[in-house]
Parts: sequence; C-alpha cells; structure tokens
Amino acid sequence: MTWTQSAVDAFLSLAPFTRFVLWLLFFLILPLICERLRVPGVLGFLVMGFLLGPTGFNLLQPELPIAQLAAELGVALLLFFVGYDIDFALLKRARTQVIVFGVLTFSLPMAMGYYVARSCGYGVNAALLIGSLIASHTLLAYPILNRLGIVQRVSVMVASGATVFTDVAAMLVLAICLITHERGFSVKAIELQLLQIAVFIPAIVIGGPWVLRRILARMKRDESRIIVFFLAVAVASQAAELFGLDGIVGAFLAGIAVRQAAPESRNAGVMKLISDTFLIPAFFLTTGMLLHPIDALLTFVQQPVLAFGLLFALVGGKGLAAMALAPLFRYTRSEVGLVWSLTLPQVAATLAAATVAHRTLDPAGEPLVDGPVLNVILMLVVLTSLGAPLFTQRVGIGLQADARDDLAAPLEAPARQDP
Repeated sequence: MTWTQSAVDAFLSLAPFTRFVLWLLFFLILPLICERLRVPGVLGFLVMGFLLGPTGFNLLQPELPIAQLAAELGVALLLFFVGYDIDFALLKRARTQVIVFGVLTFSLPMAMGYYVARSCGYGVNAALLIGSLIASHTLLAYPILNRLGIVQRVSVMVASGATVFTDVAAMLVLAICLITHERGFSVKAIELQLLQIAVFIPAIVIGGPWVLRRILARMKRDESRIIVFFLAVAVASQAAELFGLDGIVGAFLAGIAVRQAAPESRNAGVMKLISDTFLIPAFFLTTGMLLHPIDALLTFVQQPVLAFGLLFALVGGKGLAAMALAPLFRYTRSEVGLVWSLTLPQVAATLAAATVAHRTLDPAGEPLVDGPVLNVILMLVVLTSLGAPLFTQRVGIGLQADARDDLAAPLEAPARQDP
C-alpha cells in the first residue's frame, strides 16, 4: 500500500464532521497562502487540484460523484456571477467606445485563433470554438485598480463594459458549437438553434426579472431570497438544456436576470460569499485535476504552431484591439496599456467553456476540444493570471500619478495626449 493510499484511508476513517472541518480549513488557508504569495486564488486551486489529482499524488479522482457534483455546481455558479457582475450601465456611460472596443477585442483574437486552429488541422466548428475561448476576458486585475483609486477612468469603464459583449458573444458561440458537435452540421439545425436562442435569451433576460421581482416581493426572509436565487440558476440551467443549449448558458443568463431584478442585493452578496468560498473553488480544484503540466509543455514542443499560435493570437489580438483606441478615441499609450492588460486574463468564461467543450462528445465519442487544446488553454490561464495583473499594476501606478479625472470631461470626448 502506497503512502498516498494510506493517507486517503486515514482521511476517510475520520468522523464525517472532522472531514468537513478539514475541508473548511483547506478552503480557508489556501486563499490566504495565495494572497501572501501574491498570486490569484484561482491559480492556487488549479495547482492544488493538480497536486491532489491523478497526475499528482493521486489523492482525489475527478470521476468521483462528489467531484463531478462540485464541478457542475461550481461552473454553473461561476457563470452565474459572470452574468451578475455585468453592469449594463457602463454601456450608457461610454456607449460608443464600449461597443467599438467590445467588437474589436472579441473579433480580432477570435479570427486569429480560428486561423491558428484551422492551420493545425481542426475543423471549422472546433476552430470557431477555439477562437472564441481566447476572445473573452476576466477582469482579474480590477481589485488592483480599485485599490489604486482609478476605476472611474473612462479606459477602465471601456474595458469593463466590453466584458458585456465578449462574454455574451462567447456564450453564443459556445452554444452553437456544442450543438453542432453533438448533432452534426446542417442548415436547418443551425436555423432551429438560432430560433431557440432568439426565444430563450429574451425569455430569461426580459421575462426572468419580471418573474423574480414578483416572487421576491413576497419573500420577507433573507434565507428565502437566497434560495430563490439558487433556484433561478437551476431553473435557467435546466431550461437551457430543454432549448438544446448547455446549462452554463442558462446560468450565465440567470445572473443577468437576477442583476436586473435585484441590483446590489445583500442576499446575492451572501450567495456570492458561499459560492466564492466553497463551490466555485471546488470547480477550479476539479479542473486542476485535469491539468497535465508535462503534457502541456510537450504540446508547446510538439505542436508549437498551436501553442505559440494561440498565445500570439491572444496577446496580439487583444493588443491590436487596445491600440485601435489610440487613433479612434485619442487614448494615450498608458491608457492603451491599461486596457490591454485588463483584457488579457483568461479565467472565468474561458475555463468554464473549455472544460464543458472537452466533456462534450460527438456520436463517434470525440470531444469538441481535445487534450492538446485544453492543455494550451490551461497554460494560458496560468500565464495570464500571473502576468496580466503585474502589467496592470505597473501601468495603473503610472496613471494614478495623473491627477486628471476622466469624469471631469464628457465621456465620449477625446482623452489627453502624452506629452
């Protein structure tokens, strides 16, 4: 018997409450360690998942029912809060800049990623999905800007507002690609899928808030309201599957609906606390079990066009989109750098979509996203989670020294020029 098996047996021999407390300590201590090391918490759980998983010490297995349940709950709640955190008011404050940049920061990396995937032999459907994986972004460095006191700058608002476009567009591409992979391509099938999407999205985004407001008006206890929010995720996820979409698309739209029905809700804050403490980290932990660092490094060696191509498509595509703001809206070099750094991290929507696509099989049993692509995406998550916040902090400190407040001028007015 190996020492790892002995450790597992010893853990399982403990009383249920003791095991529960040990897991609580694990989820409490690991983020503190990550904070001390100044690395994102998501990266800590990914690494720990690798260490505890089958390619590490083999203490946990992703096939375990509890691991699969945690992964499904975690990814649904992760996408729920991606939707909930979208602030549509940002679209109104700098509408033109947000729309232009949103289109550019999604379409350029996606087009470049699609070309890379096609050149590596992937089909049209898989290449579209691979391109969309690097087209969205997570505002991982937003707390840094909040600490520096520059979140009200127009450039920050534009990067934040563009998240609305990139996340929604990425979910739509994912929904269509999953169905095409499972059922095969046909014009009628795509037309039917687009019709289902055209019905489902307004039903959740417009009808959902209307229903939720009336339900919440009858709920006086905080506990009841929190349960309603969890039910909204479950119902929207199940409804999405009935419409032929993946459940995470419904969870994402449920977040938008809840935000419209109960903006800045204290109960949603409690739900987020529970999710961020246990359920979402459990998803990152189980995803880390899929991480094969040696295979990922071998992918960079054996398939350099795919690995370095997607890295270039991400960095170059996002960079070109940010640079376009300089001639279009007279952004300074520092502001271009800030927007660029904010849109580089690939965490929430990217990680969720990649894992779902990897689990989605066609009739022949082939995944939409194969192992090499998943390894490259996971490496991009690690690299951008570490590098982009450092880039943001460096640029943000420089902008902090500038006493000019962007809000003092009209939001669509040209920004100042570097001397």
